[in-house]
Amino acid sequence: MSTEHPIRNAEVHTFERKDVGEGTALWLARLYPYNTYPIFFQGHSEDDVVAQAESLRAEAISKYEKAYITKQEAKLKRKETLIKKKEKTND
Repeated sequence: MSTEHPIRNAEVHTFERKDVGEGTALWLARLYPYNTYPIFFQGHSEDDVVAQAESLRAEAISKYEKAYITKQEAKLKRKETLIKKKEKTND
């Protein structure tokens, strides 16, 4: 069971855009896995988009990690309770 929010392990992938006009975002970043984090970050430098992604990661961890861990612990406890009930009925 994980004791941390999975966004901690998300990779930041960056892409340089070659098809842009002046004043358009030159860099994109995404958190991987893409289906889990369908978010794009746009900026004029790679550092800018990485900073945006890291900022979102930090915000998600501070807001949601405690609740995520509590939920995971409750799932484990529920699973253990079901196993004990099953063992009692089999005795």
